[in-house]
Amino acid sequence: MKKIWFLLLLTVISAALLTGCASNADTLPSPTPGATNMLDGLLPGAGEASASPDAAMPSASPENSAGPAANGEMTLESAQQAAQAMEEAVEKLSEVDDAYVVPMGDTALVGLKFTSQYQGGVDGRLKKMVLTRVQTVEKSIAKVAVTDDAALTGGIQALAETMKGASSLTDVNGKAEEMLKQLTVYGE
Repeated sequence: MKKIWFLLLLTVISAALLTGCASNADTLPSPTPGATNMLDGLLPGAGEASASPDAAMPSASPENSAGPAANGEMTLESAQQAAQAMEEAVEKLSEVDDAYVVPMGDTALVGLKFTSQYQGGVDGRLKKMVLTRVQTVEKSIAKVAVTDDAALTGGIQALAETMKGASSLTDVNGKAEEMLKQLTVYGE
């Protein structure tokens, strides 16, 4: 009788320990409230601007930045780098098998191919997740136009390939604006 109780107790303890290891969800870190002002409390004067204006500003050259250039517009190289990074970020979603992204100003065109297990479509929840993923790469993106329509996704994929070989963003932006008219834009 003691063996049965011992085995039952051992089983319950094992189940409780293994429950903590069951989740493999890909989560984004949430911001900690008040974390931005913590340095001021620890080091007086650390939040103040330095004497040299150049020391306070990081270098924003197009070669090492995926963000906007000095005039607020993306360069071709930064747009290409940002598009690739955004595609990789969106593909980390468990519902998404393949993603194609074309950034255009503060909007990103996103074409999705879902995994075979995902039976849903593009809804508000998924659009919000895509926007969050895109913004982890490029903070200036405020809106996304997300589609899973095969024809539109193929168009976005072709546009992304065109951007890789384009000589300027004006070639891509004209086509992207035409495609944007066929999509619904989501933004917070």
